[in-house]
Amino acid sequence: MIRRPVADLIRLWHDLAIHPREVLLNRNHHQWRGAGFIALVAVLVVTGAPGFPAGALLPALLFAGPSWVLDLVGTLTHGLWESGRIWQGVECECCGGDPDDGDEADPDAPTDDGGLAREIDNWLRNQPTPTNA
Repeated sequence: MIRRPVADLIRLWHDLAIHPREVLLNRNHHQWRGAGFIALVAVLVVTGAPGFPAGALLPALLFAGPSWVLDLVGTLTHGLWESGRIWQGVECECCGGDPDDGDEADPDAPTDDGGLAREIDNWLRNQPTPTNA
């Protein structure tokens, strides 16, 4: 049985080979895990934490470096896609509309009338501001 993180990495690289455009566009929205891990190990190395010699940064770069590079490339491609320079026919699943371009409203979805948050916002806006005399 494969552990979940390993299976996720295998699936990510599998999807990257099959659907590179979609994976790169979506990677912009789920990013910087690799950079965070590398930064954490770097801080532990710099502060001299026990068990983190200077050589501990190399395995961190080997382990999380590819993910970090994929994040950077995803951010770059998403910016180019958003400006309309590349892949006009591809839709980002995270920031685009429905992936199947269906504009039908879900009949079971509740209507959004603002609810309690809207009422509180209106109440706060209509309150007189106190003046210091």
